[in-house]
Amino acid sequence: MKYLFGLIISLTLSWSQANAYTKEFTEAELQEMVNTIMPMTRTKFFVTMTLSEPRLNLLDATNEIGIGANIKASALGAYGGTGSTYITGSLAYNQEQGALYFTNAKLVELNLHKVSQSQQNEIKKLLQSVVGTILESRPIYVLNDADLKQKLAKATLESVVVENGKLIVTLGMF
Repeated sequence: MKYLFGLIISLTLSWSQANAYTKEFTEAELQEMVNTIMPMTRTKFFVTMTLSEPRLNLLDATNEIGIGANIKASALGAYGGTGSTYITGSLAYNQEQGALYFTNAKLVELNLHKVSQSQQNEIKKLLQSVVGTILESRPIYVLNDADLKQKLAKATLESVVVENGKLIVTLGMF
């Protein structure tokens, strides 16, 4: 009986692993994907922000993605400037579209040229709401319906993990 139970568990684990689709992305591959969606410009309420020339890195320790970019920002017509920014976030899977989107964006750093620190702090508060909108608007990766495994994998996201400098996405087949 003990052996039968062990066999059932072993077969169940093998079956679940066989029915998953895993896709690994290197930083370089993700960088290319992010390059295709930028520059991006969004306006929300009275804030306009343009991100360009992204620099992506995977953050193993926090299981997140970091994106440094050039920024052009304006708010309330009186505040604004150009400079650089650093944003962290994670990826979320949209099952209907079979696509991965950058989500939970957090504006970590903002450096605008010729803008006082107090103005930068105010702009940073205003830009935080735009950061999510701008990065969540376009998918980073879309599953290929022409690939049968990818088409079947559209069903369920099992995990998104940053490990050893790679992004590992596991999707359930059934």
